[in-house]
Amino acid sequence: MKKAVIIITALAVAAAGAVGAANFLHIKPEKLDTFAANVRPSEELTVPETARVIALGEATHGNSDFQQLKLTVFKRLVETTNVRGLILEGDMGGCARANEYINGGKGTAEEVTRKLGYQIYRTDDMCELIQWMHDYNETAPDEDKVRLYGADIQRDMWSIELIKGFYEEVSADKYAEYSVRFDELFGTEEDSYDKADYDEIVSFIDEVGADMDSQRTDYEAAVGKDRFENVRRADEMLKCYMEYREKENFSSKYRDTKMKENVEWALSIEENDHGSRLMLSCHNGHMTKNQSSMNTFMGKFLYDELGEGYFAIGTDFYISNDDLPVGSDGREVHKFISDDPLAYQAGELEGDSFYMDFSQVAEDDPIYKIINKPMKTGSLGEQYNILIQNVKPLYQLNKTPTEMYDAMIFIYETDPIEVWDYR
Repeated sequence: MKKAVIIITALAVAAAGAVGAANFLHIKPEKLDTFAANVRPSEELTVPETARVIALGEATHGNSDFQQLKLTVFKRLVETTNVRGLILEGDMGGCARANEYINGGKGTAEEVTRKLGYQIYRTDDMCELIQWMHDYNETAPDEDKVRLYGADIQRDMWSIELIKGFYEEVSADKYAEYSVRFDELFGTEEDSYDKADYDEIVSFIDEVGADMDSQRTDYEAAVGKDRFENVRRADEMLKCYMEYREKENFSSKYRDTKMKENVEWALSIEENDHGSRLMLSCHNGHMTKNQSSMNTFMGKFLYDELGEGYFAIGTDFYISNDDLPVGSDGREVHKFISDDPLAYQAGELEGDSFYMDFSQVAEDDPIYKIINKPMKTGSLGEQYNILIQNVKPLYQLNKTPTEMYDAMIFIYETDPIEVWDYR
């Protein structure tokens, strides 16, 4: 049980000039006697039968608790619903490579975890998720096997590796030709292409895609439909990667639009080829049903199209010990307090994380009023500076929970991730 309460004094605020200083003054929330009756352990969550995409958010990228929830929630959905696909806010090609391992391919869980796309994913928690999916598939019948997808478009090298590996299996001649041209045009390190080669690069990506389309029947027979679809999509997203960087000027809306399209692509595979549902895992900001910031759109786009088919589970902390990047080659843990009155209640209960389905809260319950008006919650991304540390509105949202989510998971105090390395 975590019962420590941190009260920040006005004196502490005045002294908050040093790195790591405490946050702004806040008042300890009142105890809500009905909280325990409205929550259950996250391991026991349920979702409606109408849900086609179950989205799990994370309030921060730098807390291990939220990474662990990916596995907790996915296992629960696999066990109790017809969810067999998981799509991460992660690199399209790297997650496809991890999916190959999960479905009996070469490598180790650690090797493919390093390819998920981001430094924050190089952790034991994410490795445990990959290993569980792999081990589950070793004994599951074909119709119950699980799959991993990546939604993001911000990397190039793992998609190129995926495509090369595919051609190495299906065509020795094209593998030799395409490998040389990939290296010539993209280089051999992340983001090392020459901008002057943009048109030639896009033309080559289209050439590779055209070859895949013309030989689809043979290629699917050689590697299987699921694997072919991942490789074909990775080639398409390479072009989006180029457009995002060189034509769209790193537009957040463009990125979220492509992530939304990738979620729908993965959902179509799950529904049409496997008769199953899909879980989405990403930052809270990307998956809220209504736009929660100027720079995040995916959740609203999905909710607008899927309606009741989109079920959004947000997460929050009361105290976060968040591991954040500092400079170019290091990370530091910093403490933040969300002022979330519901996450505060979690400190009074035995257990680690608590699930609340908003549709189950009675109208005469005091919590009903809280979740149906603007409420403070925490929201931290992959950045840090002294201003964020000390100006709470820079890491807080003040929006109506029921307008953003269908349910939430609350954690009183979260622990930092432990990243394997910073390269």
